[in-house]
Formats: sequence, C-alpha cells, structure tokens
Amino acid sequence: MRLIKIFILMSLPLTGWGANFQLDVTIDPQNQTLIGVVHIKAAQVMRLNVENLSQLTVDGKVISPDKGHLTVQTDQEVIIHYQVLLNQKPLHFVDQDNVFLTGHWYPQPDVLAEYALSVTLPSGFIATSEADSVKIQTTETTSTFSFQFNHPLDSLNLAASKNYVLKTDAYKNIRLEAYFFKEDAHLADIYLEYSKKYLAMYETMLTPYPYQRFAIVENILPTGFGMPTYTLLGRAVVRLPFIVKTSLGHEILHEWFGNSVFIDYDKGNWAEGITSYLADQHYAALENKGADYRKQIMVDYNAYVNNAIPIKAFKARHNKAERAIGYGKTAMVFHQIRKRYGDEIFFTALREFIKNYSFRLASWGDIQDTFEKITGDKLDLTQWLARKNIPHIIAEDVQLLVAQGKLTLSFTLVQQTTPYHLQLPITIYTDVGKTQQLIEVSKEKEKFTLILDEVPTKIVIDENYDVMRQLLPEEIPPTLGRVMGKEKILVVMSEPQLYQPLIDSLARGAQSQKDIPFTQLKDNSLIIAGFDTPMVDMLFGKQTIPEDGVRVVVHKNPYNENEVIALLHAKNAHEVKAVARRLSHYGKYSQLAFKGEGGRNTDKAISDSNQGIFLLTRPATQALKPNNIATLNDIKLNDSRIIYVGEQHNKFAHHFNQLSIIKKWHQAGYKIAVGMEMFQLPYQKALDDYMAGLISEQRFLKESGYFSNWRFDYNLYKPIIDYLKSNDIPLIALNLEKEITGKVAREGIHSLTAEEKQRLPSEIDLSNEQYREVLYQVFLIHQKHQGHQDFEYFLQTQALWDETMAQTAHKFLVQHPETRLIVLAGNGHVMYKYGIPDRVYRRNGEPFTIIVQGENLNEGIGDYVLFSEELKGKQSPKLGIGIEEKDKQVVIMSVADNTPAKKADLQVGDIITKLADRKIETLVDLKWVLFYTEMGNTVKIEVLRNDETMMLDVTFFKFGHH
Repeated sequence: MRLIKIFILMSLPLTGWGANFQLDVTIDPQNQTLIGVVHIKAAQVMRLNVENLSQLTVDGKVISPDKGHLTVQTDQEVIIHYQVLLNQKPLHFVDQDNVFLTGHWYPQPDVLAEYALSVTLPSGFIATSEADSVKIQTTETTSTFSFQFNHPLDSLNLAASKNYVLKTDAYKNIRLEAYFFKEDAHLADIYLEYSKKYLAMYETMLTPYPYQRFAIVENILPTGFGMPTYTLLGRAVVRLPFIVKTSLGHEILHEWFGNSVFIDYDKGNWAEGITSYLADQHYAALENKGADYRKQIMVDYNAYVNNAIPIKAFKARHNKAERAIGYGKTAMVFHQIRKRYGDEIFFTALREFIKNYSFRLASWGDIQDTFEKITGDKLDLTQWLARKNIPHIIAEDVQLLVAQGKLTLSFTLVQQTTPYHLQLPITIYTDVGKTQQLIEVSKEKEKFTLILDEVPTKIVIDENYDVMRQLLPEEIPPTLGRVMGKEKILVVMSEPQLYQPLIDSLARGAQSQKDIPFTQLKDNSLIIAGFDTPMVDMLFGKQTIPEDGVRVVVHKNPYNENEVIALLHAKNAHEVKAVARRLSHYGKYSQLAFKGEGGRNTDKAISDSNQGIFLLTRPATQALKPNNIATLNDIKLNDSRIIYVGEQHNKFAHHFNQLSIIKKWHQAGYKIAVGMEMFQLPYQKALDDYMAGLISEQRFLKESGYFSNWRFDYNLYKPIIDYLKSNDIPLIALNLEKEITGKVAREGIHSLTAEEKQRLPSEIDLSNEQYREVLYQVFLIHQKHQGHQDFEYFLQTQALWDETMAQTAHKFLVQHPETRLIVLAGNGHVMYKYGIPDRVYRRNGEPFTIIVQGENLNEGIGDYVLFSEELKGKQSPKLGIGIEEKDKQVVIMSVADNTPAKKADLQVGDIITKLADRKIETLVDLKWVLFYTEMGNTVKIEVLRNDETMMLDVTFFKFGHH
C-alpha cells in the first residue's frame, strides 16, 4: 500500500486575517481514508465545519462536535487530530491513481484564513493546490510538494494524479501550468495560449493579475470550478472545443472576482453576475452578439424561473432557475450601470472596488458604495437586489400623426408590476438610417410624445436588450428550455419504452395521456412523442419523417402564446438514451437533430422572434420608374406548376387580370385547370355539369350554391367562367362547406361530430406566427361587426379554409400530373405564402408563383403585385332592403331611403312572394331573379302585407354605393 502524506509547514506567524492553518495529512488511497493534524492560530472565536470528520481530538481531548461544527475559543495554538472516510461526499474522488478533494476533508473555518500546506505523495504523483509557487522534493519512494501562498483563502482544495502530464509556460511574470491527463496532454498548448490572451484582456480591462501563478487542472469529476491560482475542469469538459473560448476565460476572470475579492455570501453572491457579464457576455459582444446573449438571459429567466428569489438571496447555483437569477439577472444589473454611466466610469469603479477589497470579503453594499463614490450619484440598486420580480412593460395607444406641422409619435407605457425606475432606449428607423433616444420611466402608466424629423419605418423599445425585463410573448422563441422549465406539462406518447428516457430528461414525472381535450390543449404545454401522430397533423401539418436519428422540434402552442409544444421523433433506443443524457444542455434551441449511438448533435437552430418591443412598423416609401414597370405580358410563369392569383373580390379589373393570366397560359399551349375559392366541395358536380354543357347557367347558379355561399355579384366572375366553359378548362371547387366553418367559428373544431370531422382536411398547420398575427387583426374587425367572440375558433376556421383549399388543389394535381393549376382566391389567402401556397407546398413541393392585386409593395407579399385602373362593370340591381329568412319566407326587415324598394312603397314586415313572376322563398331565389334583371327595368313584385296579397311595381336604378 502506498501512502499519500500531507504535512504542515511548522511555524507561521499569526497574520491579520484572523486565522492561520497548518496541515499534516496522510491519505491511504486503497482504503480511502485520511488522517490529519491541523495546527490553528486564531485571533477570535471561530466556528469550524467538521462535517464528515471523525475521531476528533482537540489538544489531545476527544471531542463530539455539535451538529457537524466545532468552536475554537482561544488565540492560542490549537491542535486538532481527525480522520476522514473519503468518497462519502460528492466533492471527493479518490482511487489508487487519483486524489481530488474540494470540500469536507479538513476543519474548515467560517472566516478567511491563511493556509500552509506540504503534500507528500508516492512517486509518480503530481499534485497542485492554491499556491503562488510549488516546490518539490523527491526520494526513492515519495515526492513532496510544498505550496507557497501568502494570501487568505475561504477554502482549500487538492488535486493529485499519477496520470498528469505537467506543461508550463509564462505570461509576463506569471507562471502558467497545465495539468492534463496523458490522453488529453495534447490540449495543454491551446489552453496555455488562450490563458495568455485572457490574462492580457483582463489586466487591460481591470487590474494586474492578483497572483504569481495560474494553472489549468483536469479533473475526473465533471467540474468547472475556479480556485485562487487555478481552475479545476472536468475531463469531459476540457475536451469540448468551445471551452477555451468561453468557460476558460470565465474561470480566469474569477481570479479577480470571487478568488481574490471574496464573496460575503451572507449578503448575496455578486461575483457570478459580474463574471458572467465581463466574460460570457463580453465574448459574445466581441462577435457583435451581445444583444443576443442578453436576450437569452431573459429567455432563460422566462423559461426556468417559476418561484423567484431576490438577487441578494442568491448564494450558489443549484438549478437553472437559480442560474437565471444569480448569473443572468445579476449580469444585467451591471450592464445597466455600465449603460447609464459609460465605460470609463464603469471600469474606473470596478478597479477601485478591486483595489479596496482584494483579499477581503465584499458585499453588494461595498459595490454600491464604490460606484456611488466614483459616479457621485445615489444608486437605486434596491429595486434590483431586493425585489423578486423583474419589470414587465407593455406599450399602448401608439399613434403617428402630423400635429401643428410636426411629425409626432405618441404612446403609453404601462408597467405591469410595481413600477421600476428605468432608462429605456428607443430606436427609430427611417429611410436614411436610425437614431436612438433614451426615456426615463418610473410610473405605472406614462404617456410619451416624441417629435420626429423623418417618417419612421420601424420604432422599437430596447431592441438590444439593455434592460432586464419580462419579454413579450412575441419576443420569446419556442425553446426546449421552456419545456424543461414547466412545472406542469402534458405528454402524448405512443411508444413509452422508446421515448421514456427523453421524456424523463425533459419533464421528469410528467404523466402520459392518450387523449388531450381542447380545454387542456389550450391551457398547457405538451410533449408529443412521435411526428406521425394525428394530433401533430392537426396542429402543425404532416411532418417529414426522418429515416434515422433523434429530432426535437419546439413550437409555440397555436392556442396559447405562453405555452409550447415539443415534438419528438426517434427510432433507435440506443440513440434515445445517448441523447437523453445530453438534452438538458440544449435548452436555448428550438430545433435539434442528433445522430448515432453517441448522440452526436448534427443540427440546431433557434426560431425567429421579435427583437425588442415594437411600437410601430410601416413600409418605406417606394418609388417606381414609369419606364421600367412590367405589364401582365412580362410576367414569366413557365417554371411554375401552380399560379396563385389574388383579388379584392369586388374589383372588376382584378377579375379581368385573372382572366388575362388564364388566357395567357391556355394560349401558350399548357393543359390547365382553374380552382376557385368561391365554390365549395359538395357542389363540384354542378360545376362539372355546367362545364360539360349538361345544365343551364340558371340551374348552375342554383345547384352550385353560388348565391347562398358567396355574397359577391356573379357578374364579377361570369367572364372567367364563360371562358373556362367555352374552352373546356376544368373548374375546381376548392372550399370547405360553410356549415362546417360556421360551426367551428362558433364552437371550435372539438364541437364537430365524428361525421363532420371526416370532412375536414387530413392535416392543419397552425404554427405560422405571421399568419396568426394578421388574422388577429382581421378578427378584431369581425368581432366588432359580426360578433365573433373566440379568436382561437376564428383561427381554426381560417386555417380550415386554407388547408381545405390546399388539400383540394394538391389532390387535383396528383390525379392530373400533366395539368397546371391556377388558383383564384382573395389576396389574404395567397399573399406572404402562409395561406394556401405554403400549405400546398408542404404537401407536394411543387414550384409556384404568387400574384396579388392592389396591395402595398411590402417585402415578401408575393412574386408580383398588380396595380390597375378602376374598371367599371355592370352589376345586378338591388332593391335596397334588409331581409330575414323565416320558414321559406323572405321578410323585409328594413327599407333604405332613396332606393327602388322605397319608391315602390315596400314596407318593413312585408313578405316577398314573387319577383318578375318568379316564386321567392329564399334569399337565393331573390338573388337569382335579380341577377337576370336589367338595370332600369320595371317589374312586378308580389308581397304579403298583413295577410293581404299586394302587387307593386318596382323600377331598378343605381343608388348609394351600388
């Protein structure tokens, strides 16, 4: 058995730090025991943590500690003997080749103390600990390491191994050392080179390095610790290629903050925040990604913090929520101070703080005193240190208008929490560039007015994330972290044996359910295991099924912007287990792909989200050169299988443009068909019969349901349909019947019967955020004028329309592979692709062209935008009445002034029974007769008034907005 001995340097004078420790320790690696002797001199009563220590004697007397603690009450030298059974604590690792001790291996005081340490190990061992220099003496069987260190410490640690390869270097007068295991020794050079860069960086930014030595020490355990004069990095950690660019610098910066200016933990751990800010955030900023890093701080806070603690209560990180507060939120406190006072004052104050508190305990109060001394201001840090919440700001009543000759922006900011005192940056974008202003916010509700020099294209608050705040839903991407941070999450899982390891890594204890009622779906976050499930199809459309690997895709819950839905896909149980072990490290991502039994990550991405609080967006003024404008004849369509031609339904010019495009393709020799939004699926036979000449136009209009299902005058579409009929071009009904969409609009998809659900498209994608936002604005109009009450039902209805039209178009193309398709629909169904086009493309990947009409030239709106002079057209005459259908009767409910109905003496309550000698029982009957009536004609109208039949003459003329 080989012994490891640790001896004390025998006589050190008592220093001003309050305690002096000398150690004599012997370790038996095979039996994993430690026998130690500690000589202590203390100038005050001192409490020692002796947890895990046994057979304690103080000056030769056996002692029973009180709940793991021992009090030293004299300024005379005290000698303590003790033993430790190692590997009983997670901070120990000891075997015959390694010794790693980072706690619970000696009597640890509750004050700063100086330590003198000498370590004797069997030959072949190399050891390191806190020291400015290390001396080594060797014999045939042992090596003795003497650690020289003349500064106080808050703890003492030891790392020793037979497998270390020691490599040295220097930066200025600082000795650099790398202790790497033999298999990782090739990494030493790059770690030493990066250490030089970080030391140069922080000596320039702050003060000279506080010690004479810095070492990078590899550990068997998966650690990432920083100690005075060295960092202890786990074996798995040092092998990661990004560590030298991130974590190494973080640990070196701790030599200033935490390892020379010590943390007064009773008053809160400030060091992790400033270190994260000047290390991780700083490195991101050097790559112009500082705003992204700060936004991620807030995204993580939103994901993980459910039960917040104030910053001053943070001591150490035990979970992701504490990290979001102690590292992230705290880093933002320092960032806000820097933004307020500028770099020169900020770093002057930090240098003063280091100078005054090196080798002393420091608190938030000491930081505040230093900054107040340098700035001359009274810092209000209490709102950040003592409060549990963070600011939550929304903007209301945004108006851009010209008032008294000045371009004026007005808006109201509302703080949803008890008000904070904040300095908010506002960025104003115009055609000529951007400017930034700062506004002070301190009230629950404040109105602001800004005078602008140029018309803005975009105005955003805090787009660079300079203020710690609650993000708005549109700023938060759907990420895996939002899944992992949920206290409650629902799981739909078809193969528990395959997916359970992934579920456990994301939401341990979550309960799997076969069916999720709509009420639960819209109120919760979900994990759905398996891409090929009916629930996925009806939320996000059919997914492409990968042939191998593990996939994770996180969407916002389409029915609740504050919740998310994670989709998992896997086939191989070994891959699943490998990925499950690593998944918690990928919380910032929305899409992930892994491959191989080692769980290698092959793809990762974060979904788009808004940057900042948007006050206003508007397109820039656009200039067109009259001599360089394309015409319809210039539009190139040859490469497209599908042409989407939008319209404003009541514009004759738009419909003649559609007809011109149809003619162009048809006359070019292409085999084409035309699909129309205006006709619904159950009426396809009527369309086929009319196109084949089997029924008359009158019968076609009745049997196709045109007048009952579409409120626009048939004269608008008649030229198109006439051309299709005369040229044997198929006409396809695209839309879902309104009985279904009407019920969904009132009660939601879940209210449909099983038979009604059979008529729905096989898949629905509700994940497009732009689609949702645009529809919400439309919903507000419908809510005001048509009484729609539930936006989620409205969203379902619109998506059903678009998915049905897309599925119908796709099926036609599959069944007619040689045919090209022209789709005629309202602009809203085709522009920006999110209505019909993307949904068809999801199904078949066929190339397409989008043409919209009469819309602003916004980026991405379509491939072409058509602008036409007004084309007047003859429409069917109108009576000028409001009606209601009751029991096969058409009852007049209102009569407008200066209309044919008023001139004919029609009255409220009259029941129309005939018009132009045609029987009238429904609104469709009335529309049909009116369509075949000429403007200027006088016809007979028969009404039932007070049980008496009356025959009146009605003459049709134009009126109002006819």
